[in-house]
Amino acid sequence: MASSTTHNAGAVEAIRSAILRGDYAPGERLKEAEIAERVGVSRTPVREAFRVLETEGLIELLPGRGAKVRVYSAEEVAIIHEIRSVLEGKVARRAVMHVSPSHLAALDASCDRLEELRVGAAEECDLENQFFHGLIFDLVGNDRLTHIARRQLEVPLPYKQDYWSTAEVKQASVDAHREVCAALRAGDEDAAEDAMRRHVLATGAGLVQDSPGHSTLAMPTG
Repeated sequence: MASSTTHNAGAVEAIRSAILRGDYAPGERLKEAEIAERVGVSRTPVREAFRVLETEGLIELLPGRGAKVRVYSAEEVAIIHEIRSVLEGKVARRAVMHVSPSHLAALDASCDRLEELRVGAAEECDLENQFFHGLIFDLVGNDRLTHIARRQLEVPLPYKQDYWSTAEVKQASVDAHREVCAALRAGDEDAAEDAMRRHVLATGAGLVQDSPGHSTLAMPTG
């Protein structure tokens, strides 16, 4: 029989994955009973999962009323990407010291796969993008750093359903990934850090509406 820890972990992963896929939109209520039935656990693991996901910034607990997917303002998403740019820039700098030919081959293959994905394939593009960044996190070999970096990478994902909707945006991400690869291949720490920082900041800018006065992001559609 599965332990309560296993049930709790399974509930966390199931709910997190559903939010990141866009099954639950920003601001949508999360019902304990409905999710418990969907995941196949009691309501207690779901309640515990809500607490974990609140600390990760994905949901907001509503006293006496369950939880909802957290809504981020444009300013908050911009700040998240500023933090990510510094963190991931430092990770890319350190990755230069650890990268191997096999790592570079895996990163190049990821760039190829992202380029070949069809425009508008949001979930597939997100997964490939996470794989690319995750591989660079793993190069550094610091579990704590990897955990923090991955959680920051995931927070904006519910807003990226439309991010991959144009060929220009997707190609810009491919080009940025290839630039990071080139810096890693050249062993250039400064270039690796700079390329990653610019890439993350550009992604953040792409998620925020350009018009002055907008304080919130456009909600995902579909």
